[in-house]
Amino acid sequence: MDAAITFAEAETKFVSLLESNPLPVTELLALIHSTSVKNNEKDGEWTNLITQELIEAGDFNGLYLVIKSYTPDLIKRMGAEGILNDLKRCCKDRLILAFIDTVPFENQPLEKSFQQLDTLLDITPGAQVIDKTWGFGTVKRLDNFYKRITIDFCGKCGHNLTFKTASETLTRAAHDHLFTVRHNNPDGIARMIKKDQATLVTMAIRSFGKMPIPKLESTLIGHKFLKSSEWKSFWDSARKALKKDPLVVVPSKRTEFIELLEKAASHDSTWFETLESEKDPLVILRSVIELEDSKKIESMDERETEIVNDRLSFAIKGTDNTNPALYVRLIIFCTRQNIKPAVFSEESDKQIDDPHIHLWSKNRFIKAARKLPVKEVSNMVAFLLQEGDDAKEKLLIALPSMPYNLLNETLLALKETGDASLACRKLLLAPKAPPILVNWIFRYRTELPSWNLPPLIDLLYHAIITVETTLNGENLRMQNAIKKLFESSKWLEDIFNELNEAHRQLLFERIQASPAWDPSTHRSLIARMLKLDPALAKRKRSVAPSADSQPRLTSWRSLAEHQRFYKKMVEVDLPKNSKDIAVARSYGDLRENFEYQAAKDYQRQLLQKQAEMQLELELVNGSDFANVSTEQVAEGTTVNLLTEDGVKKSYTILGEWDRDEKLNIISNKTRMAECLLGKKLGDSVLIPIPGGEQKIAITEIMPLSTDITAWIAATSGSTT
Repeated sequence: MDAAITFAEAETKFVSLLESNPLPVTELLALIHSTSVKNNEKDGEWTNLITQELIEAGDFNGLYLVIKSYTPDLIKRMGAEGILNDLKRCCKDRLILAFIDTVPFENQPLEKSFQQLDTLLDITPGAQVIDKTWGFGTVKRLDNFYKRITIDFCGKCGHNLTFKTASETLTRAAHDHLFTVRHNNPDGIARMIKKDQATLVTMAIRSFGKMPIPKLESTLIGHKFLKSSEWKSFWDSARKALKKDPLVVVPSKRTEFIELLEKAASHDSTWFETLESEKDPLVILRSVIELEDSKKIESMDERETEIVNDRLSFAIKGTDNTNPALYVRLIIFCTRQNIKPAVFSEESDKQIDDPHIHLWSKNRFIKAARKLPVKEVSNMVAFLLQEGDDAKEKLLIALPSMPYNLLNETLLALKETGDASLACRKLLLAPKAPPILVNWIFRYRTELPSWNLPPLIDLLYHAIITVETTLNGENLRMQNAIKKLFESSKWLEDIFNELNEAHRQLLFERIQASPAWDPSTHRSLIARMLKLDPALAKRKRSVAPSADSQPRLTSWRSLAEHQRFYKKMVEVDLPKNSKDIAVARSYGDLRENFEYQAAKDYQRQLLQKQAEMQLELELVNGSDFANVSTEQVAEGTTVNLLTEDGVKKSYTILGEWDRDEKLNIISNKTRMAECLLGKKLGDSVLIPIPGGEQKIAITEIMPLSTDITAWIAATSGSTT
């Protein structure tokens, strides 16, 4: 309706239209909403007049259209009850009346009620629909007496939904929805999966909404478009094609969303003006990567180049101390394009020439790696190594602090250098090696013949210690990965084939004494080892030592740490997991719900870990190891050793959960401790060293020092 129409003209037109039969509702509403009618405050009065005419005529569809156009003031005057009564007065169709009775108009916002009623009115026999739980289906019947809908779903024919449930969970299936296309043209979907993967991905995004790559994977696999084994090759092909599509933004990080654009970006003067005013560093990075992908960056004029350089400098300065990962991505982009942005020193806030300096400071490269995808970490390592030998040395020194992705890329980049093997060997010769390095070594051990690694039995001891240690975060994932190795029959068989008879016996006895596995898994592991080498049967304990016959001790400090970890698991991790399960359950069919299955799997891990820790906490007692006799080496003593070539060593042996490299504290479960326990002053003992064993003499057995007793007493944090 023309907004310039006068009120007199509008009034004449309105009276004329009211005489029509049936009433032209769309024209009348356009007239009511015109500026002249609103300015004269006649819109409410005329709306009421139309409403009464439609009720008298029994025109439900027209009335419903008018009611949905009510202004907030009119809705407030009418109230939900009044609106509901008008709808019922006008309707003669029993099915629609059943729909209206189902929707709780008086107990929720009116807009939501309209949405639910719209859903029900849109459902007719033969309609194709999508349900949040059951997926795609075809409506067979609507029963106004029992107020239910019968639908043939792909997984269940003849399924009944109440009108109320249907109004909340059903939607009419769009003709181009992935489910609809699969139902109507399954061969077409099969062809897309094999030959046109990018189209299937864009159809999935339009059907289910924008999502990150992991969610896309779980969606396509969960709804049986793909098998898990097919995903990698499918996505590799899809990604290549999508990268060439100007209407698709493929994220560099798996956690970011795949985006579909309405139109391809046009890198004209307006685009550069928008970039010039942009202040979000991430948006700036995405914009310049977009330029790079379009090849436009190679043909920029002087002004455009100035804008890009200015925004990159702005973004780098804005992320240098707040977002190391984004800082790295910006710097690497600039290096790739030979752009020299302004980089500032943290200390003096003056411009510097070398961005490496900022990354080395405060180990920002490690913080960045924790947030970067693998490809970006690889780029960062290559960028850092441009500095040469100094960078190599800095990276190798930082190995113990690195997350797995950074350690992996660093060692693969330096794999052929002797420095990398030397640094790893040094860490593996310590009483306790970083769990991430231990896991990495077992992954690549057979590919490193020139690395002169410690003997396999020593590496296996590191693995067992890792499995026995209470860990969290990424180290916990490393621990679980190592556990799975031991539980793999093929891996264990390969390990046994490498070990000599003596080392098999040592490994068998060490695992037999380890508390790391739950009883069932432990029995299975022992049984597999006996099957691989029946001669080990003579070393099998007929009766496991009980808690009464052989007390299990640890320091008060380590006991408190375990109690805190157990408390967090019970009070934080398990309740959070329960909430995650509840949220995942709401996503739909539990049999095809990836998030639900993942949450339940994690719950099983937590419950198993909780049971194991509860048992351990019941069996292991705290101790301060005070007043221990020094007549022989025992838990709670410090022992000084002398090698045959005059090298002095010292170890303090405490309980099974006690370890501290700086103070040379070792657990009574370590191979070193097992060799020393029970020995006396002057005894000669064979202790493990890389490559075999070494003969040493016990020169002194001492009580605990004040540093050790202070370490034991440091039980900061509540354990209740």
